[in-house]
Formats: sequence, C-alpha cells, structure tokens
Amino acid sequence: MLKIDLHIHTVHSGHAYGSIYEIMEEAARKKMDMIAITDHGPNMTGSAPASHFNMGSRAQKEYKGVKLLWGCEANIINENGDIDLTENTIKKLDVILAQMHLSTSYKDMGREKNTNAIINCFKNYPIHIFSHPDVMAFDYDFEKVCESACENNVLLELNLSSFGKIKEGKSNLERIKKIIEISRKHEKKIIIDSDTHFLHEIGNDDRLKEYWDELDLSDDIIINNYPDELMEFLENKK
Repeated sequence: MLKIDLHIHTVHSGHAYGSIYEIMEEAARKKMDMIAITDHGPNMTGSAPASHFNMGSRAQKEYKGVKLLWGCEANIINENGDIDLTENTIKKLDVILAQMHLSTSYKDMGREKNTNAIINCFKNYPIHIFSHPDVMAFDYDFEKVCESACENNVLLELNLSSFGKIKEGKSNLERIKKIIEISRKHEKKIIIDSDTHFLHEIGNDDRLKEYWDELDLSDDIIINNYPDELMEFLENKK
C-alpha cells in the first residue's frame, strides 16, 4: 500500500467514479499520509472546467490525518508544449502532472513533432510529474522524452495502471525498465502513483509486487518513501 499517491481522479474527470470526499475517506481508512486530487485538465472531453482547478486555493489541506494536495493532470495541446491551464490557475495548484491524451484538441503531428511538444512543455511549465510515460496516446521518442524529463527536473511516473495494460499491449516491461534506468543514470528518483479511477485503486500497489524483482526496483529510488524531499521538490517547482 502506498502511503503517498499523487495521481487520483474524481467524478470531475468524467470517467472516474469517486467523489472528492469519498476519496479522502478511503485514504484515511487506509491510513495514508498524502494524496493529490489530479483530475484531467479542461481540454479533455467531459472533464472539469477551469473553475474546478481554480478552487485549489480554497481546498481542504488535511482530512483525518491525510495531507491533501490539489492538482491537475494537464493536457499538452500543441507543438509549443502548451497545457490547458492558465498561469493564474497554475499558481493555485500544489502539483501538476502532464501528458498527451486522446479526447483532447491535440492533433497527432508525427513522432518528431510530438516529441518536441512534450520537451517544450517540460521547458516552459512547472511540471512536477510526467504521467504514464510508457502508455503513449501518440508516438514520440520515448527515451529522448524521459531523458528530457530528468534534465528538466520532472519526475517520471511508474503508473500502477500500466501493469494492467501490459497484456493489452498498451505498455510493456521494457519501457518501464527504461524509465527506471534513465532515472538512475541522472540520479533522479521516480514516483509511483495509482492513476485511480475507482476507490479500490487508491494507494493499491498490488500490481507492482508481481514485477518488483524483474524491474530491479529498490526503495531508495522511490520518492514516495521520502515525503520531506517530495514536498520540497513540489514547492521548489512553483
């Protein structure tokens, strides 16, 4: 069980099924230390409007001993690497994830331009986490993007939902191994998140246990194990 989980979707994402208070209660029941509400950005069909993310400055910061962060899984929307959040909204958020997604206005521009879009995003915005690098809605240079994330101090995510997508061919262990390898090369930590869409997924790392040894994972590379370091990282990226 993760004690820290910074990738959780609510009903406001349009395709997730827990309310914010149901999620907070579940995290408290599981005795977690910290969670983040990170609904999909407003450019995704069916997701929350900008006003939802602007409420971050008023959101509850603690519930039954669980620290609560307010964030967004932002969508990259063009080759410039722009995301679907304004500067004003970004200032109100505790944590920002970014990725390219389907059901947004982003149009596939081919491998090279898709790669440039992601790298431009890292350079131009205070992105904390590059979500599910291994599950790609559009083709991009996976290794080049992971290298750029480390160079721009963006955490690469081991997304627990990815392990359920291996048999579907949407992810594979080689890409996940490469995330770990590149992070180690740059002396960076990774973050493990659930990408919760259903309440039972919050903090649940059962899927990872099956692959732990094969991935050559060790506790020292996982930033979830270092809450003070993680909070310092989040605050310094603002």
